[in-house]
Amino acid sequence: MFVGREKEIKFLEHYYEDAGNRILVVYGMSGVGKNTLLKEFSNQKQFSYYLSRACSDEEQRIQWAKEITLLSWEDAYAPSYKDLFSATLKSLSSEEESKKKILIIDEFHNLIKADSDFMPQLVNFVNETTEPCMVILCSSQSGWVENSMIPKIGALATYLSGLLKVRELKFSEICQLYPMYSIEEQILLFSLLGGNPGLWNMLSLKQSAKENLTQVLLNPNSRLFAKMSGTVDELLREPAVYNTILANMAGADCKLNELYERTGFSRAKISVYLKNLMELELVEKVFSYETDGYANTRKGVYRISNPLMRFYFRFVFPSLSRLRFISGRKFYEEYIEDEINEFIEEAYCRICREIMTGQLNILGEWIGKSGRIDIVAQGSEQELVVAKCSYGKSMQTEDYRKFKEQLQQAKIEPAVIYLFSEQGFSRVLEEEVEENVKLIRLISG
Repeated sequence: MFVGREKEIKFLEHYYEDAGNRILVVYGMSGVGKNTLLKEFSNQKQFSYYLSRACSDEEQRIQWAKEITLLSWEDAYAPSYKDLFSATLKSLSSEEESKKKILIIDEFHNLIKADSDFMPQLVNFVNETTEPCMVILCSSQSGWVENSMIPKIGALATYLSGLLKVRELKFSEICQLYPMYSIEEQILLFSLLGGNPGLWNMLSLKQSAKENLTQVLLNPNSRLFAKMSGTVDELLREPAVYNTILANMAGADCKLNELYERTGFSRAKISVYLKNLMELELVEKVFSYETDGYANTRKGVYRISNPLMRFYFRFVFPSLSRLRFISGRKFYEEYIEDEINEFIEEAYCRICREIMTGQLNILGEWIGKSGRIDIVAQGSEQELVVAKCSYGKSMQTEDYRKFKEQLQQAKIEPAVIYLFSEQGFSRVLEEEVEENVKLIRLISG
């Protein structure tokens, strides 16, 4: 089933139907669904796909030439990129001369990093060829595309017709893909895997969500465990430093100075490593919505944003040795079960935010020194709307009282307050809340 990519398909179709040859960049984290998108877009079109390798420039051109049978496997010379582009398009038959041929080059950062001549040859070829064509440069290195690509290719960036970032699927879209799970199970799995379809595809659909957690994710021999435990080693040099930083960020938002005190690394070093983690979308810097309660805001806060990394460094990394000698189910009971609802609440907030997005303009959140306001939004008439989200227990009057204290510290006077609670609300709270408070139980028990 193909869901949730209507805007992306429309974007690609626009440039396909548009006059003139085009070069596009499509990027997004590994597993997010870039190839699924491109397969859907290329269906019933003439296209060629090449997955670039991390190898020398000469070896790259040899491998590419052999894939399109420009060379035999005994040949060892490397054709130019211009010859490769030309041969690739000629290998595609087109019944209609006016229809564009599509060349998809995956992980193209390998080509640009290895040879500065790749991009000039591509631009020249696309500008000079008489065959209608569309080149899609694809990459799973989002941080590199957003921060390093343009400085690397310089003025040639002006020849890029468009950039498309393929983001994770929304919770509602993931639910459409995996209807075999109950809503409670979908929330649990979303808290672990986010909206990354590549990770969801590693689940065992014959097992329940909890069984997938205890027998697949917590199985040291599974692909999903390898993805969870090996992400830092795979993507970054000096994994020891990154693991130390992430281990000290697990379970709570952190300021740079707190990481300095916990790790002993210099502030300058931590800043560089945090920047690298943010480029890989593993960590985010949290900015509070600006209010008159600035003095009560916790500033310069970082958190692990990738759900799988949050789970790994909060629960698995600290007790990794133990997992080697007990079952995943036993590990879950000893180290995870008591705190899993608190962990899920972060994903629950994302789901509530998604629900509110359909009607309101989401402005962000507010991080205070003694608590937070989960969602700050704006209505159609510019009025402020706020929300508190609770998972795993019914919301009580005391919870609401503390939330109102947070509003006072933030100096926010909202027109409407949303209270989301997966387990519902106490009868006293239901009877005492003001008229401008909306109680929403996201799922039925």
